[in-house]
Amino acid sequence: MKLRHAPRTQVALSRRLLLRTMAALPAAAILPSALSAQQQGAEALVIALADLHSGYARLPQILAEVDRVIADSPVPVMITLNGDVFERGNAVALRSGGAADLAFLEALSRRAPVVLNLGNHETALVDDMASTVARLQGMGIEVVSNLLDRRTGRFFTSAQTRLSLNGMRIGVTGLATTNPFTYRAPVRETLGFLDPAQFAADTVPQLEAANDAALVLNHAGVMADRAILPGLTAKSVLIGAHDHLSFQHDEAEAPFFHGGSWGGELTLIGLAPGQRATLERRVITAGMPADEALAAEVQSQLDTHLTDEERAVVGVTQTARDLPESILFAAEAVRAATEADLAMLGHTTFGQPLPQGPVTRYDFDAFIRFDGDLTVATVSGEQLASILQRANQHHAVSLDQRTGDFVHAATLQIDPQAQYRLAVNDWTATNQAAYLGTQDLAFERVEGLRLKAVTADALAAL
Repeated sequence: MKLRHAPRTQVALSRRLLLRTMAALPAAAILPSALSAQQQGAEALVIALADLHSGYARLPQILAEVDRVIADSPVPVMITLNGDVFERGNAVALRSGGAADLAFLEALSRRAPVVLNLGNHETALVDDMASTVARLQGMGIEVVSNLLDRRTGRFFTSAQTRLSLNGMRIGVTGLATTNPFTYRAPVRETLGFLDPAQFAADTVPQLEAANDAALVLNHAGVMADRAILPGLTAKSVLIGAHDHLSFQHDEAEAPFFHGGSWGGELTLIGLAPGQRATLERRVITAGMPADEALAAEVQSQLDTHLTDEERAVVGVTQTARDLPESILFAAEAVRAATEADLAMLGHTTFGQPLPQGPVTRYDFDAFIRFDGDLTVATVSGEQLASILQRANQHHAVSLDQRTGDFVHAATLQIDPQAQYRLAVNDWTATNQAAYLGTQDLAFERVEGLRLKAVTADALAAL
């Protein structure tokens, strides 16, 4: 199959344009929020986001923080989105055609150059990746990806682009996940895949040589990152996504990080010729100042599209939980319902954490993205201890401890000689090699028990 590359695109942002952009911002956006000392020497600044998944609870806050960063920055700013902007499980996004998501993207593109790497959820709301690419490009967004359109034998878009900021040449490349089952069924047959690590090895050296800095946007997960990272020089920054992880890795020549998911954070990348990039993580919460126009748009879409059933309260929580704590709440509900010794739940089954106060069905569906049957298996203590070693990777301290897919599980004292009843959701059971590191557990479905219903019952009982 002959591959044809779309021509490279160049985007230039001058200091004068930056000042005009800043002057056009609403006064509420220009709040004091000085850049950290490590960003002061940068000659260009990148705001990196990933895996937003129609996370409407934080999109207005993200936009307000973007405005603050641009207002504070003495150098030009660009924005990268490393895949999965959209979420089909968000009923409002689906019914509105992603109106609030598109309003967010349009607002970003008015503020700074935006480069988006295609993720597996970019067809969450439509059935054709080419249509998504055309829509994004029509908004002035640069789209990159090494994803192939099998119908044409070409890339859906250029795999690389170049931006010029403050005289710096910044090359950007986009890498897609190769697991077809993470894409919606209607589009799978149209997609062709190239190994991200091999593609990076073949193309990034030239990208580094031709530019002052290179951004490698990889939406194939941390295992692909681990293969790509050793081939990068200090000219590059490896930006990971897809696994919904949050960490920075500073032990390689090139800086490398994953920037969380569902709008929970953004990362600032400071770039200067001849210098290793600097990274700064900023947490985003629903209680932060929000962009008023986007907040009004989100509320309008909620008012228009939410049903009475989705507005109904599932339960009331006394305290806010972060995502790991929220998943452990669900895991304990599953353990109790299945009469198991321990329950494990795959991390990307979940999206937003449980909020404090009333939890509506809409909130609950943003928490548990995918429903499924509950399954159980008998496992030896020795094997369970081995499985637990790869669980809870949000606590991992080294890159070799990260495998991408993993489960959340409570702490349990294990007797290696004992037998245990283990409960998991069916996605974890089906993909036990990736999540549990084994393929020989015989999981059986527990009749009448499903993940959402069991967790909703536990919430209602609070």
